[in-house]
Amino acid sequence: MEIRDSLESFFHAHIDRAMKHEGVSADPMTEHYLVVLLTGFAAAPIDDKPLALKMLGTLDLAPRQRRDQLRDIGDTSLYVSGFWAESLQRGPVDVDYYIGIGESAYGQLAHRTPLAAGDPFVKVFADLAINFPRFVRVLAAISEMVNTEAGPKDIVRLYERWTRTGSRWARNRLAKLGVSLPDRANVGAAAKLQ
Repeated sequence: MEIRDSLESFFHAHIDRAMKHEGVSADPMTEHYLVVLLTGFAAAPIDDKPLALKMLGTLDLAPRQRRDQLRDIGDTSLYVSGFWAESLQRGPVDVDYYIGIGESAYGQLAHRTPLAAGDPFVKVFADLAINFPRFVRVLAAISEMVNTEAGPKDIVRLYERWTRTGSRWARNRLAKLGVSLPDRANVGAAAKLQ
């Protein structure tokens, strides 16, 4: 119980910081939901069954099981697309796949399941469905905050991230590691000449 409380406190502080950093606001219930989501994934591995198959499987489930399965799909999509987006870059599906699945799962929870009328999380699911990409950015910011250790591979990843997205966070991390960067516009011009 103490570890879970400690994890919740840790993620609560980081959710607050990340939401301010990303300029995202949310209902306190949604914020709390995100804290519990991150705490849960910190303590348990992700089920590796493809989410599209899980989504298809929800069609034949009883309402209660369908609600639980859709929630699992939405939570997993949000966690993976926010916290582990970089690991998707070389995979068969990209972050947009997870965002689309997550928006759909939460959207169905908010509007289409028979249990939606009595579910205390209906407003949270609606908020997550409508603003899914914003919450992906919040979780990505937390991922950046907690992944502060950097080795040679991390420096390459940070550099790739900076050249691809122009991330200020990646630029600042590289600067703290002693990597000086040219103006981003010059990098793009040099790449075109090659």
